[in-house]
Amino acid sequence: MASSRLHRWSKFISRNVGRLRSWLGLGSRQPITVHSYRGFGNRNYLFVSGRVLRDKFIRKNKTDTTWRNFSNTVKRFNSREIGGAKVCVRFGGQSFTLHTDAEGYYTLDTYLKDTLPPPPVHPPFWQKATVELLSIPGKAINQEQKAEILIPGSAASFGIISDIDDTVLKTYVTSWLKWRMIYLTILKNAFSRQAFSRVAAFYQALRRGAKGEEYNPFFYVSNSPWNLYDLLEEFLDLNQLPRGPIMLRDFGLPYEKKPANYRGHKHEQIIRILELYPQLPFVLIGDSGEKDTDIYHAVALAYPGRIKAIYIRDVRSQQRATRVQEILSSIPDTPTLLVNSYEDAARHASQHQLLSLATFEQFNPVIAL
Repeated sequence: MASSRLHRWSKFISRNVGRLRSWLGLGSRQPITVHSYRGFGNRNYLFVSGRVLRDKFIRKNKTDTTWRNFSNTVKRFNSREIGGAKVCVRFGGQSFTLHTDAEGYYTLDTYLKDTLPPPPVHPPFWQKATVELLSIPGKAINQEQKAEILIPGSAASFGIISDIDDTVLKTYVTSWLKWRMIYLTILKNAFSRQAFSRVAAFYQALRRGAKGEEYNPFFYVSNSPWNLYDLLEEFLDLNQLPRGPIMLRDFGLPYEKKPANYRGHKHEQIIRILELYPQLPFVLIGDSGEKDTDIYHAVALAYPGRIKAIYIRDVRSQQRATRVQEILSSIPDTPTLLVNSYEDAARHASQHQLLSLATFEQFNPVIAL
């Protein structure tokens, strides 16, 4: 896509400008911050990631002006990443030492040396890892950050993997030349962005399951860049959507090559989740604006019996809807629905014992987990 190529080249230029600024000593007084993203795992495995950056002082408020939102967006995308930083992750009595890459990212994707105790019987199933920044090139630092780690327990009967843009968050990615999407991304904040009607009720009812007593884990997989992580995390929380790991992507360097069998960020992350939790079936939720239907179709065929249902929100394009419906109809033994409203999705899910309509109707955002 032209937008991703533009972003990669802008990062390439930005990184080299950053090196020049560092060589000249410009910006060296900005404090270093270590960011941690929500991770996940099981008793034998841990995935946690984050980034080490110079603090751009992004400050957010419900009453922020358009100019403040624009300024924050510029700061997010013009990040000053710290490559070669030394990071230690401690979890479950074990520690792991990592170094950030050229974009400032650290990623721990490993099997644990010692098996963890069983997760608690009662939810929520979030545990804490400690992420300690030990040094950056040429300078020792002592800074700690906590990372939330989701380890599903016995109160889960299935998991949910959801897209974000145009599935939960009104993004209008199919708008002409994507201008509306660009406008919202640049000039709005988490407080002023809109969620779809009753999506929180539908998701919270899925979290609680058919009996209303379960704690089914949520995973958000999106093609949005990591630069927007703080905005998306805040948006999900403000709109009382279930907490879950948010798996975004980095557009990478212009010269980076992907493996020949690479099928895209979303497909790769969904497979990672399915492989990590072989005992859990999953519900997949996306929209008809991009390639969610094709990805979910491929996953359902590759993992027969693992997908309990597929929901695709209709972006109201007749041409897309016809194609999407044909693909959904070709998936064997999996309930599917092209969603016009989340009320329709809730009724369909209730018929397939995925949620309780009473929970959906009585949902109060104040009690969201």
